[in-house]
Parts: sequence; structure tokens; C-alpha cells
Amino acid sequence: MGASLTAAEREAARAADRRDRALRSAGAGWRTRGVVHTPPELARFVARSVDRVLSRGLGCPAGLADRRVWLVDPACGPGAFLAAALAVARRRRSVPGRVLGLDVDPDAVRSAEAIVGPAMARAGWPARLRCADTLASLSPFGEAPDDDARVVVVGNPPWAGRTANRDAALVGALLEDFRRDPDGRRLAERKIGVLSDDYVRFFRWAAEVARRSPGGAAVGLVTNASFVDGPVHRGMRGALARWFDGIDVIDLGGSALVARDGSADDNVFGVRPGVAVTIAWRSTPEDGAARVRYVALRGSRADKLERLGRLGARSFAPVACAPPRFDFRPAGSPLPSAFGRFLSLADAMPFHREGVQTNRDAIAVDADRGRLVERLRAFARGERREDLRAAWTPSGHYDPDRARRAVARALERDPDGAFGELVRPIAYRPFDDRWFCPVPRLCHRPRPALLRALGPGSPALLTVRKDRGQRPWTHFGVARHVPDNCWLSTRSSCRTRAFPLWTPEGEPNLAPEVAIGWSDRLGLPIDPLSFVEYAIAFLASRRYRAEFDEALHHDYPRLPEPPDAESFRRVRDAGRAIVRAFDAPASGEEVEVGHVRVTCTALARAVRASDAPVSALLSLALD
Repeated sequence: MGASLTAAEREAARAADRRDRALRSAGAGWRTRGVVHTPPELARFVARSVDRVLSRGLGCPAGLADRRVWLVDPACGPGAFLAAALAVARRRRSVPGRVLGLDVDPDAVRSAEAIVGPAMARAGWPARLRCADTLASLSPFGEAPDDDARVVVVGNPPWAGRTANRDAALVGALLEDFRRDPDGRRLAERKIGVLSDDYVRFFRWAAEVARRSPGGAAVGLVTNASFVDGPVHRGMRGALARWFDGIDVIDLGGSALVARDGSADDNVFGVRPGVAVTIAWRSTPEDGAARVRYVALRGSRADKLERLGRLGARSFAPVACAPPRFDFRPAGSPLPSAFGRFLSLADAMPFHREGVQTNRDAIAVDADRGRLVERLRAFARGERREDLRAAWTPSGHYDPDRARRAVARALERDPDGAFGELVRPIAYRPFDDRWFCPVPRLCHRPRPALLRALGPGSPALLTVRKDRGQRPWTHFGVARHVPDNCWLSTRSSCRTRAFPLWTPEGEPNLAPEVAIGWSDRLGLPIDPLSFVEYAIAFLASRRYRAEFDEALHHDYPRLPEPPDAESFRRVRDAGRAIVRAFDAPASGEEVEVGHVRVTCTALARAVRASDAPVSALLSLALD
């Protein structure tokens, strides 16, 4: 595809490279602004895909050059997508009705004016390029579209979790649609903030502009791929599936945030999150149910860009986009229907939290308690030692001076760390307990509620909600200290969650349907500890993990109810042996815990021993 690039496309790519280098040389600004520039081959693919949708599905034989097309790139940069649109339709006799490029960066707009402006003028395209805040208005063209207009939104909007558009009240209010299920109920999610990422805001803006186009609309966006199957993004996917007639998702992979199976998978942008292209269209003002299709491309960057040029209808797999998850990615092997009837661990133990995230382990964590206390004292005194480099390095959410003052105050109240305010034990990795500083200004997320819930010697069940990795699910463990959020995996898409026996208020952390319902039905007391022992036996069972691997990668583990008291006792006893094995590891045989292979004969024996009763219980539960 690269050999057929036009002069405008090549120059837009060179301008994007220059802009990218300038942003990187300026420091962290390029990350906080979320600017990632699009390879011209990828921009051409988006333009060609939208052109095909217009000609085949929206009644515009001339595609992007149809007079009824109102084309806008909401974050145009140097003009890569506008140049690609012109290249796709350059030999057609007609021209679109409107062409608009917007960007908040005046330098980017000037580049687009110099590169794309003359080319569009020669082709007779009515292009306007403006420096503007796209998210401030749902009327980018300054006028309502004609009754027969087809509004087309293409581009690669910013990807930034710490959005620069937090004050964009208009789109901020519209985001509420992504935070609710189809029945209008607000999603019960603590990490709802991921729906405030800039790319999500621009997605919502594009969807609303498309919905207001009376003659139909098409959207082609290149974004972070986290929305494709993220649990918190299910409201977003459900809304998009209602608002569009068709949605094609091209998953370009390349995420550095997931565990891979060993095969190469380059990122087309050289960033950490995975990349996805979404082509969506609607032909009428009415909402319905979209036909969703998906294709994944893996391999080298060059191979992915080359394969984009050969994608056809047969490349895509249909997706059963259905509640409650509305996934845009096809499920793997069909799940046993019984799994959906199992009890979610999150419902059984309502209080649970992700583990500690310091963001600066080099200063806040140490295997030696005394060494950590001494380092914190040196930091409080303002010493600029080499081992304090991380403490003196500022970031967007970390102020070294404020952190130093907070540590100094903690030292005044807890000089030796004896009261747990300055230092606390932490389950850092499997069978690797250390000490950490829970002072909030120094530690990014010290999880104070979880610290209160984990009393002395009280075990917590450790697992994950989601794992986008490609390796088999093995995410189980037990710890008696607050865990680091990387205990099971260092990947940010697979954070360790702790399910303690007690709530922060000191109440048993067990839902009444289990504590009372199971007790009454089985005729024996069910407390949080016995439930954790029951649950860990399942999670450690190789048969359980193999049978439900697909489901375990997508949400909290689910557990079958015991059919009788004897089955519960057998499984609980197997889990009790596993809990003891985590408490008293012994060197020898290897067993996998999360993404870590640890040497522990006792744990390996306990896991093997759990297989027989758990598999017997599963066969009963599945009947």
C-alpha cells in the first residue's frame, strides 16, 4: 500500500514524525497529551473502509466524494486522514459537500494547511482547517447537516487517561450514557474513571454527531483497544451497538500490558496499550442492534500494515454482541451454561480491592524493615542520595516536596514504624513478603480500606477480575498481608485483587445468601474463612481452570454451590491444605501462581490433592 501513497500523505507522515519527535524531546508532555501519530497506511485503510461503507451501505455511489458527505477529522494533526480521504476519492468527478479538520494545536493546524490545504484546493474539495476545541460543540460545521447529509467522522483522537478535556462539560454529560446498562441503571463499577479517557470522550462525541445526522453517518476511528472487551466498557459497547447498524473492529494488538504466548506482536504506534480500528455506520435515525464483526491482526508492524490492504468481508468473524457484557471480541470455546449460574466471588465477598500500587517501589518498598525506615528518614531530611532518586522525581500526580512533608509528619507520629503508619508488611510477590510505606503522598495507592480490613494474621484470597493475557488462567493465591497489585502479574491489565475475611468496619465479609442461605441449606455454619478455603480449592483445581479458562479471563471467578454438607467439607478441607501451603512453602517442586512459577513442594502437593474432590463436586454442580 505504501508505494501508492500520494505526496500529501507522505508529507503529512513526515510532519507527524517531526511533531512526535518535538513532543518527546519536550519531556513527558507527549504522554500526558496522548498524541500518537498514524502511519499513512493505516489512515488510508480507514478512509477506504469508510468510503466502502458510504457507497455500499449509505447510498452514496461516489463514496467520500459524494456531495452529500460532510467529512470531519476532530483531531486532524498534520492532516493524515484528510490526505488519505483525498487519495481514496481523488479520481472521482464529484466532491464532498463539506470537509473540516479540527485540532487544539495551532502548529498542527498550520502543518495541515501547508500540506493538505493546497492538495484539496487543486482537487476542488471545500476544505476548512481550524484550531478549535472539538469537544466544546456538537455542531463542528457551524450549521446543522442537511436532511440528506451523511456525516463522516474519521481520525485518531488523543489517548490520555489523565484527560486534558475534563472541563468539557458537554461531552462529560454525554459520557453518562456509557456508564449505564441498557435499562438505564448506572454500572456498579469503582473504576468508572477509565471511561473518561480522551479517546472515549472523542468516541462519544463522534457517536453523538453521527446520531444527529439525519441522512445517516459513518465513523472510522483509531483508538486504544481497551474498550473492545474491558468489563467497565460494557456500557460503552452496549450504547454503540444500539446506535449503529454495523460495527467492524480491527484489533491490531501490540499491547505491552498483557501476558503473551511467546509469539511476536508489534505495536503499530510503539506505545504500551493495544490498538484498534473501529468502522461504524448508521443509515437511519432509528436505534436498533448493530451487526458486529471482528478481526485480529498479529505479527510485525510491517506485516499488520500490509495485511490491512488485503482485508475483506471474509476476514471478519461475527460477534454475538449481547448483554450483559456486549463484547466486541468473539468468545472462544463455548462456555458451559452452568457457569453463568455459579456464584460470582465478587457477590459472595462484597468488599474487595486491588492491591497496593506505590508507583515508586525503589523508595517505598524494601525487604529489610530497618533499611526502609532509614531511607524514609533520609528523604524526610531532604537528602538527595542516589537511592532516593525515585522519591525526588516529579510526575503528573506526584509532588516530591509534598511527599517529603507527609513522610516527615508520619515520622513524628511513628518514629520507628512501630504503629504501622510509617511502614507496614506487604505481600509483594508469591512467597516474598516485604515492607512498604503507606503514606499517601509517597505511595500512589496505599489502599487504606484494605489495610483496615486485613487484621493481624487474617488471610485474604487473591485473584483477578480480568486477564487479557494469552496464557492459561492460573490466578489464585492467599496472603496474610496487604498484597501488591502486581502479586499475581506485573501487567496492568491483570491487577491482583484481595478478598479479605473482614470489611474495614470489622464485619464478616460474606454475603447473607452464603452466610445464612448456605448454612441453612447445608446444616453447618459457613463463615468467611471456610468460604475462602472452599473457593481457593476451586481456583487451584487444574480441571476447573481448564474447563472455564475462557470465562475466567473475562470476569471474576464464579463458584458452584455445594450440593450437600459432605461435598462442602471435602472441598473446604482441600482448600485448607492449600491455605496452609501458602503459609509454609517448601522448596522443591514447581507450581504456577499467576504469571510466576514458584518452587514449593507443599503447594504443589496441595493443589494436586484438591483435584479429586473439586472435580467430583463440579460434576455434581454441572448436572
